[in-house]
Amino acid sequence: MPEHQQKNLAVYMLCVLLAALTVFQIYVRENSTTQQIHDRKFLEENSEQSKDVGQYKVTGGQTDSKVQCFEEMEILNDRLSLLEQLNFDKLGPTDYAARVFGGEVVSVVPTSRHRGSLLSRVRTAFSSMYDNYYQMQCIIQDCGTCFALEGSSGSIVIKLVKSVVLNAITIEHIPKSALPVRTDVYSALKEFSVWGINNPESTGKEIYFGTYTFDYMTTFLETFELDLDQPVSGVRFVRVDIHSNHGEKFTCIYRIRVHGTPEE
Repeated sequence: MPEHQQKNLAVYMLCVLLAALTVFQIYVRENSTTQQIHDRKFLEENSEQSKDVGQYKVTGGQTDSKVQCFEEMEILNDRLSLLEQLNFDKLGPTDYAARVFGGEVVSVVPTSRHRGSLLSRVRTAFSSMYDNYYQMQCIIQDCGTCFALEGSSGSIVIKLVKSVVLNAITIEHIPKSALPVRTDVYSALKEFSVWGINNPESTGKEIYFGTYTFDYMTTFLETFELDLDQPVSGVRFVRVDIHSNHGEKFTCIYRIRVHGTPEE
């Protein structure tokens, strides 16, 4: 092949290679741009999804936090209420029946003994004069135990520290959470009435302060505001007539407190 033809062929081949390289570069550039656009769209979509998920987590987290805070506040309120109940003598109104101030349980008589024989009533009287007397005083002080009343009804007469114009009475039983066994029947008193008297030995005038229901299924300590339709005078003795309990064959009395204003 002549020399000039070889030169023309070399130039031709070089042009073909340059053209092919240009086409390849254009192809690569277009594909790269397309991939970048695709990647950008993918990143934007993921970014939006991440924002939605993040917003959901934040919103859900805030809701969960509020619920947890509300639950903690309820627990705190329950504990504060329990603390106030357990320290009622320090935080509550004055108890004018308290043994520590000079109060005294004069008598505790179950209804069944009222209906018993003369011998039974004499035995009750003698037991009240000795060991039973000191056990009765647990009704107006914290002994760590209760006074067990036979049956579901009876009467308790309490001598106050001084003559008091009554306005409330508080009934306390052991908390259900402190009981070793869960049951459907309890020895806590239920329905009771309150009377005020100045001389339990006589048949003088008695002041009726109303009949109430102690709901032990709801609380172990409850203060009842007495029904006072009209002004009343002070009384030195309070009689609590128990009419029923919460299903047990006996009635346990842990603490009775009497509140009011001392008579001048």
